[in-house]
Amino acid sequence: MNYRFVIEQTAAETIFALRARERRLLQTACAVVARDPHRTPDLEEIGSDGRRHLTRFFGPFSVTYWVDDAAKEVRIALIFCD
Repeated sequence: MNYRFVIEQTAAETIFALRARERRLLQTACAVVARDPHRTPDLEEIGSDGRRHLTRFFGPFSVTYWVDDAAKEVRIALIFCD
């Protein structure tokens, strides 16, 4: 069930501020999420937009996303790093 991932501006700004090694790790993390977007997340909440936001942790990073099944996309909304 391969979806493509799309990175929203807020998440992209976080990524651009990181070192190359960290960006590569996040690229891999986003690809993992896109390969299996309905895997049980580490955290789930309903956002202010009413969407189901899912968060998965990858080492020092958390990736928050929502799934658009109609478009077969995973929308990466937020990325946090320690």
